[in-house]
Amino acid sequence: MQWIGAVIILTVTTLAGFDIASRYKQRPGHIRQWKNALQMIEAEMVYGQSSLWEVCESLARHLPRPISQFFEKIVQEQATCDDFSQLWSEQLKKHWSWNAMTKTELEILIQFGRTLGQHDLEQQQKQIQLTLHHLDRELHEALEAGEQYQKMARGMGILSGLLVIILII
Repeated sequence: MQWIGAVIILTVTTLAGFDIASRYKQRPGHIRQWKNALQMIEAEMVYGQSSLWEVCESLARHLPRPISQFFEKIVQEQATCDDFSQLWSEQLKKHWSWNAMTKTELEILIQFGRTLGQHDLEQQQKQIQLTLHHLDRELHEALEAGEQYQKMARGMGILSGLLVIILII
């Protein structure tokens, strides 16, 4: 019976370590997806002269999950929306658990949402470029952290399981 418990403990802690490592691995990809979304917003608004709602519909169709779900929900809430920046913030917070990004990226995107649709096209383009710059910085940081912490998270999962087993036995 002790061996079964030991195997279960080791399995659970190992899976937890691998889950944490996978979040480090996914974070740069999710940041790249948001950068792509911002570039698409810029192209649609500045060059295509599309409305904010048309841009969101286009992004919901063209982006991969989980970001497309965010834009789908924004489009669904269009009829009841009084304040776009508030809707943007609410939906970001609701969908944030579906990605591997950190609070820093959340704050960057919430701040961007406050300016979205509030300025003329030239100022909007500058806001998009500023947000892209911030996301570039976070992407660089995510790549460094991913390399550093992925192996450590997997190893800590296995080692913590072994430690618990040793303490129990």
